[in-house]
Amino acid sequence: MTGRLQYLVALFAAIALTAVGCTENSPESSGVSTSELSATAEPTGTPVAEAEVDFQAGIDEATAFAASQGIAVSIAVIDRELDDEAVNGAAADTPIFGASLVKLFLADNLLQRQRAGEFALSAQDRSLLEAMLVSSDDAAADSLYSRFGGEAMVSEVAQRYRLPSVAPTAEAGSWELTTMSARDVARYYDRFLTTLPTADRDYVVGLLRASTMIARDGFDQFFGIPTALPGLTLAIKQGWMCCPRDTSYLHTTGILGSDNRYTVAILSGNPGVVESGFSTELLSQITALVLPPGSIAG
Repeated sequence: MTGRLQYLVALFAAIALTAVGCTENSPESSGVSTSELSATAEPTGTPVAEAEVDFQAGIDEATAFAASQGIAVSIAVIDRELDDEAVNGAAADTPIFGASLVKLFLADNLLQRQRAGEFALSAQDRSLLEAMLVSSDDAAADSLYSRFGGEAMVSEVAQRYRLPSVAPTAEAGSWELTTMSARDVARYYDRFLTTLPTADRDYVVGLLRASTMIARDGFDQFFGIPTALPGLTLAIKQGWMCCPRDTSYLHTTGILGSDNRYTVAILSGNPGVVESGFSTELLSQITALVLPPGSIAG
């Protein structure tokens, strides 16, 4: 284990210890709304490094570490200010089941069609859209996917944003089996931020920044990016699923910084794991190698 990796593992362990109380005091037991436990925690005020980050070195180290743990990862990071993209080779273009990440595309398609005048979303449907993104509500996604076009919703977004790896499933209703690559997810965020009208862009980013710590199904979705970069302004969408093709899937993605400078996608598969015991701590360690704590301002 390299010195840098030892440092980050130790740092992650310290972060995990300090977070125990927060995890044990769930929103249900504490009486605090899950919407208040969001990824929009105010920055701590601790000075952060302004130097340019060598994402490629971190991605290479993270990929090697993941392989040593039996985890297959696809990684992509875009610095939108520098127009620079860093990935872990061909793995970043390998399609993988996206699980709840497809909810981004469903929301985007609905807003696009509303702008085009095809329909006006009802208050109930807008509430479902918000629950689908903020608390990753599967039932909300089921309802919207079944009533507004299913696979065609995914295809429209893939075509509009030029995302070749994004493909809907042939299994009716199984939106979680939509495939996508890390590079295309990172590019989706970048192109979404660039091309969407301000009102819809800010609406969706606001929902992702309000992501609850506890998802609708009870899963703690503050792993990966929010664990590696506590205190940073984040707009995140996470994914987890077990166990198509005898593999568990765990993804951490999002838009980083108050200025939305970085877009990140770290998608992972754990072959042979056919139970719901997801390796969230391991993915957080992998993420900390890609995005060292304190390396990004905002």
